[in-house]
Amino acid sequence: MKGLLAFVAIAVVALLAYNYVHTGRLALIPSSLSRDEQALQRIEERFDTARRQFEAAGRAAGLAGADTTADADAARRDIDKADADIADLRAHLGGALQAKADQLRSEIEAFRDEMR
Repeated sequence: MKGLLAFVAIAVVALLAYNYVHTGRLALIPSSLSRDEQALQRIEERFDTARRQFEAAGRAAGLAGADTTADADAARRDIDKADADIADLRAHLGGALQAKADQLRSEIEAFRDEMR
């Protein structure tokens, strides 16, 4: 009986972790996202990746003195692309998604200010 309960608990935790990694939400059963939600999520992931790439380039340049301008420029281009994609997508978003897009756009602008 204890083994069965342990198996069920592990299965629930694994399902929660899987859904969190793939949807960004803690849920046992993932809800299907609309195309706009999926597009906004991809843009957010692209921005997060570019931000980490830019910060890693800065750390590498500071620690090793290496020339990381190409990495930093690639990250800047990705951030610019994410911002342009939000502007295009925002035209047909409504309600909560538009608010989320505005929040992401303000995060991008704040990070651009840090990059300068």
